[in-house]
Amino acid sequence: MEAKKPISRRDFLKMTGRVGLALGLGTGLGGLVGACRTTGEVSSTIATIADAQSSPSTTTTVAAEQGRELVIGVVSHKSGPLALFGRADEWWMRFAGSSVPKGILGGDRRLHPVVFAVEDSGSDEAVAARAATRLVTEAGADLIVCSGDGRLVNAVASSAETLGSPCLSSFHQWRPFVEAGKRAPGGERQWAFAHAVGLEDVLAEHLAMWSQVATNKKVGLVLQDDIVGRLWADPDYGAVPVASAEDYECHLPGLVSGSDEHDARINGLMEDKCDICCAVMPAQEFTVFRRRCAELGYQPKVFSAGGQALLFPQVVEALGLHARNLITESQWQPDWPYADSITGDTAQMLAEDYMSSTGEMWAPPLAQYALFEWAADVFGRTADLDDKQAIVDQVRTTRLSTCAGPVDLSGPVEADGLVSGKRPARNVCKAPVTGVQWVARGAFELRPDIVSNESWPEIATTGSVQQMVY
Repeated sequence: MEAKKPISRRDFLKMTGRVGLALGLGTGLGGLVGACRTTGEVSSTIATIADAQSSPSTTTTVAAEQGRELVIGVVSHKSGPLALFGRADEWWMRFAGSSVPKGILGGDRRLHPVVFAVEDSGSDEAVAARAATRLVTEAGADLIVCSGDGRLVNAVASSAETLGSPCLSSFHQWRPFVEAGKRAPGGERQWAFAHAVGLEDVLAEHLAMWSQVATNKKVGLVLQDDIVGRLWADPDYGAVPVASAEDYECHLPGLVSGSDEHDARINGLMEDKCDICCAVMPAQEFTVFRRRCAELGYQPKVFSAGGQALLFPQVVEALGLHARNLITESQWQPDWPYADSITGDTAQMLAEDYMSSTGEMWAPPLAQYALFEWAADVFGRTADLDDKQAIVDQVRTTRLSTCAGPVDLSGPVEADGLVSGKRPARNVCKAPVTGVQWVARGAFELRPDIVSNESWPEIATTGSVQQMVY
């Protein structure tokens, strides 16, 4: 089979603009991979990184022997309720194309072109599991990445475990990932790893934000009956025990299963005179809930949105003025002090590239790009890239600063396995999280100010919590 001829950086930029690789979705991936490799063209399903990874020595890069293509499988949420994650995936894969235009210099000292094989999860667990299987068995993925939802990440990770494929993930909670992994042989996953947030850190940020406004310390918790809501409702480490330890009075009559329950919950919060409302539910459901609060006249002094309710600016835009002064946790901001380990671009520069490329406001999931940084770092340290166990061995020793914060799996797991440090499990390191409030400011009608940094004090705050305005 004839090897693919790399395109030049000039041709690459001419064809794509700054970040314009052709990306695709779908099924029947195996045949398309073969077609791409034999014709040397960029197909609608495979994105090729074809020019040169930055290296300390230009001479070394030029003289490096050409290696085989490396395939990074991406389970992307292109359709369904999580589709906004897929839009962020499109951006970071294109950005990756301009970041390492000749490929990756592997630990074998060969220069390896990289292709992305992309499959749509459909925002469904079963579909995500099948997508991961196709990426390994049909596309020949050397490594899989996924993010955005604990259920789907667990489905992808389970497929990776079954097939013996390295898997990297982000933008989800670590506890469900670890708990699901306990069902693997030996009580721990061997192939799947996570850069994931901790509920303990998320709750610390919410409590730090609540404390900045004078209230009666009565908290109305409205938690959706899903993986995140159940996590928040846990009787041992969830919101009630954590908030109660800080003298908050929590009102949690049960988990919410549908929007038909909103009126009763809202009326109950008003009767209980809850100055603080904390709603943890998917974005679409939260939009309905917040509007219904306004219609029924519930006006808490502090309004928290947990989980992914306010993760995307499109949700804030849909809420309009109802989003003003809402608080939530954030898993990435342009204000964060981190940079891309490949290009050196700051978080602010990445946000600007995202906005200029998409015409949309930046969104935290653009930092899913850190998964590519992580993969590139691992490939660059792996001497035998045909040995997946060798790849996993290098994953386990990762110590890298990425645009989404430090990814460090090199140190020991904390003794208590919980809050004291950043390593709650052998295949997990915790990702940063801060507290933000959506305030009226800037080029867009509302923007998120960093108003708490309880868990990650190296991330500077940019404001303080303001009481809700009605």
